[in-house]
Amino acid sequence: MPAPAPLTQTARIVLGLIAEGHATGYAIKAEVERSTKRYWGASIGGIYPELRRLTDAGLITVRDDPRGDSPRHNYELTEAGAAALRRWLTDCENPTLEMRDESLLRLRFANVLTRAERSEVLATKRRLHQERAAEIEAQLSRDEFDDRFHRLTAEYAHELHRWAISWCERQAVELTADGALAPVSEPDAATPG
Repeated sequence: MPAPAPLTQTARIVLGLIAEGHATGYAIKAEVERSTKRYWGASIGGIYPELRRLTDAGLITVRDDPRGDSPRHNYELTEAGAAALRRWLTDCENPTLEMRDESLLRLRFANVLTRAERSEVLATKRRLHQERAAEIEAQLSRDEFDDRFHRLTAEYAHELHRWAISWCERQAVELTADGALAPVSEPDAATPG
């Protein structure tokens, strides 16, 4: 028998969410939006194809559960699916640590902009982290988590965003003092400086 194909990141998320009891495609999509998208995006459009692949691979089963006029499918892990999820969760190899932050990518190339535009790039990054921190603060205050480990990921993300806000504020002061950013109250010329 051939070795099973490695799980995609979306497959790992789907298996984990099914194991937690999110049994329908809709529930999985909603939970991705509520939790995992803050640190590991899953293509919402890729969830249903992934459910089909996992079913075909024998890692989950599907049971029809009609509600009203529309068909509804409930998914459960098979023994093979539970084993695949456990193997991934307990794998001793270093997991992927990948940051995808477009605001950081924009900051990387901000030197080609005017001082005022650079200031706005950094201000936009700060606002983004403030918005995310506020979203997570609200979630923490509502205590809307499946378990303690779900909450831990939110606490980590919250602290990371709070650090990023502080970092942006320090950089704004330093870069303004160095002349790389425009002072807040003074408009900048339209030429890079």
